[in-house]
Formats: sequence, structure tokens, C-alpha cells
Amino acid sequence: MKQNKHEYIVKGPILSSLLKLALPLMIGQLIQTFYNLVDTLWVGKLGAEAVAAVSISFPIVFLMISLAAGLTIAGTALIAQNKGAGNNEKVDRILGQLFSFIGVLSIILAFIGFIFSEQFITWMGADSQIIEDASGYLRIIFAGIPFMFIFFIFSASLRGIGDTFTPMIMTLFSALLNVILDPLLIFGIGIFPKMGVQGAALATIISRALAAIYGLSLLISGKKNLHLKIKYLKPDFSIIKKIVQIGIPSSVQQSMLAIAQILMTSFVTAFGTTTLAAYGIGNRIVSVASMIAMGISTATTTMVGQNIGAGERKRAKEIAKASMGLTFVLLTFLGAIIFIIPKQIVGIFNKEAEVLMYGASYMRITALFIGAMGVRMVNNGTLRGAGKTMATMIISIMAFCVLRIPLAYIFANLMKLNQTGIWWGIAASDGISAIISIAWLKMSNWSENVIIDKGENNKNDIDIA
Repeated sequence: MKQNKHEYIVKGPILSSLLKLALPLMIGQLIQTFYNLVDTLWVGKLGAEAVAAVSISFPIVFLMISLAAGLTIAGTALIAQNKGAGNNEKVDRILGQLFSFIGVLSIILAFIGFIFSEQFITWMGADSQIIEDASGYLRIIFAGIPFMFIFFIFSASLRGIGDTFTPMIMTLFSALLNVILDPLLIFGIGIFPKMGVQGAALATIISRALAAIYGLSLLISGKKNLHLKIKYLKPDFSIIKKIVQIGIPSSVQQSMLAIAQILMTSFVTAFGTTTLAAYGIGNRIVSVASMIAMGISTATTTMVGQNIGAGERKRAKEIAKASMGLTFVLLTFLGAIIFIIPKQIVGIFNKEAEVLMYGASYMRITALFIGAMGVRMVNNGTLRGAGKTMATMIISIMAFCVLRIPLAYIFANLMKLNQTGIWWGIAASDGISAIISIAWLKMSNWSENVIIDKGENNKNDIDIA
């Protein structure tokens, strides 16, 4: 029998398997960051009003992405556990249901968004001079929502079976194409029409659409050990119910985090422009650590899911411990570097004296707890792999809404620590939420198989071809 190339997930060395899965995910995150940076760079050349038009559209776009991401996280968990159990036909059935359910949902959202884009922008309080650009930008983005959702399904499904390399390559292709199309469509170079802000939206949709169509062709062909078949597109409400049950908490989690970030930024703004600049720069630096943690977290979701599906509950627990330890060590090492040279790092972005002072203070305090932030993130990855997305939602809301904002207020205002108090509030929320996540894993029976129906886990059906 031919060896399954992803068999290492349930049989190979844990640390090397985690890294093998996580590295492409980290690179994919970096590519996505570059993608967003280039988009902002080209739009910025059109002026402040163009940037404002895109910025005011972002919360609406982010809500759409949150919904898609949450539902496809459910797909990753379902596919991972069934793949680990050897339920290969069930894996293809889940893939079909992801496409039929999320596909129909994306078309409905695209239609509503396309029709009501201007009303959404107006409701958000946009100035009259940017309404036309903002609604035009948003209308094109909504028209491309189905392609965006298809790509999310493609990536999440492949991650479920242990293929993180192919989504990385497709993300790279999409980002490079966007980089090429942006100036052509924004400024009207050569044969291309000058579309301004709407050109940025169209560049994004074309690049996502081509990646989505190619990904769809791979799934239809069955070349990636996933086979999208017409017969599995017929609604199966038992699977759809699981997708909703597992996915909605993740969607709510993503949306709540976005709202919490907006509220936190508003709070920081009250302390002045230099504090806000220091906060923004600090968050960019912390995002590098987040990419490392997110890569390991997503890899953990796949490994835990497949091992639970394979009945390897003890190994699943060992994976959880290993991912926690690996992330803590890597991020603590990074934190040590940040703690030693905070001014030099902040100075890369801005050299104003006050920004350097506040930014260095933020970095030093955050560096002490950056390992804890990573622990919370990978523990959430463990719980997602087990299908416990309600737990990840609660932990994340505790971290960002219940702890971070109130603690920042208490330290900054009631204890009169001002900017330093904000930084301690953020750090304390990371530390406390990490402890909560560890306690949740220790006190709950998270590795209990709750996704696969009884009787499905038939080892005789394992396809090692």
C-alpha cells in the first residue's frame, strides 16, 4: 500500500510535524500582510479621501470575512477529524456541503451588499465627498464575495487534510497578481481604464477570483485528495447543522474582536496623537509574533482534529502541550529581543521623541507577556481542532472585551498611570487570558470526539493510497 503523504500528522514526530504544517501558514500570513500594504500604498497615492473611502468600507468587508472565516474553520475541524478517522467519503460529503451552503450564503450576501452599498456607507456616517468612491469600492467587493468565499473554503479544506503548502502558493499567486493589477486599474496605465479607488477593488476581486477558480478546478479533479462531486452538493442538513454549530461561534468571535479593537483604538485616541502612533506601531510589531502563533495555532487545529478522529486522544493532548511549549519559547525569545532594543525597533517606523518614548514603553511591557499571548492563541487552535469553538469564542471575548478594555481603563485612569497604564492593561489581559485557556484545557474533556457521528469512525475504511 502506498504511504499517505500526510500520515505524519497522526504518526510522525510531533514538533517537526507542527513546524512542517505551520511554516507555510506563517509565510501565507506574511504574504497577506504584504498584499494589504501594497493595496494601501497605491490607494494612498490618490489622496486622503481615497484612503478614507477604503477605510470606512473595511468594517463591513471585515464582517463578511469574519462570517466566511468562522464557517470555514468549522470545515477545517470537520474535515480534519473525519480524515483522521479514515472517513474519506464523508470528507468529500463535507466538502460538498461547504460549497453548497456557504456558496448560496455568499450569493445572497453579494446580492444584498451590491444593492445596498451606498446605504451601508451612509449609515456609517461617511462624509458626502467620499460616499461615491466608498460605495463604488464596496459594490465591487460585494460582487466578488462568492469568489472570496470559494477561496476560503478551498484553503480551509486543504488545511483540514494537512496540506498547508498549496494554499500558501495560491495566496502568493493572488498577492502578486494584485500587486500588478493595482496600479494598472487605479491609474489607467496602457489599455486599462482609470478607475481610482474602484480599480483597487477590481484588482482585489480579479486576483481572488482567478485563485478561487484554479482552487475549484483542483477540488473537482480530486488531485489534492479532496474530490468535489455534484452528488454531494445536495443539501445534507445534518452536516449543515454541524457547520453552523461549530462555525457561528468562530464568526461571532472574529466580529467581536473587530469591535473590541475599534473600542480600544478609540480609548487610546483620547491620550493624543503620539500615543495613538505608538500604539499603532506597537501593534504592527506584535503582529509579527501573532503570525508565528497563528501559524502554529492553525497547524495545531489540523493535527489535533486528525488525531482525535483517528482515536489518538493521548497523542492529541501531547500535541496540545507541544504546541503550547513551542509557541511560548519562540515568542518569549522574540520578546527578549524586543525588550532589549525597543527604541531601535520603534525607530524603524517613527523617530519622534514622544513616539519613541511611548512606543518603547509599550514594547517593553508587552514583551514580558508576549509568550502568554501565543499560549492563548495556540490553545484556541487546540480547542478548534476538537470542535470546541464555543470555548474559543468565550476565551477570546474574555481576553479582549471583558479584560483588556476595562483593565486598560483602570490602570490608565483610576490608577493614573496614563499611557503606561494602557500598556499594562493590554499585557495583563494577555497573561490572565492565557491562564484561563490553560485552565480550560485542564478542566474540560476537550479531546472527547464530538464531531464524528457514532459509527462513522470505521478504521477499515482508511484509504492509504
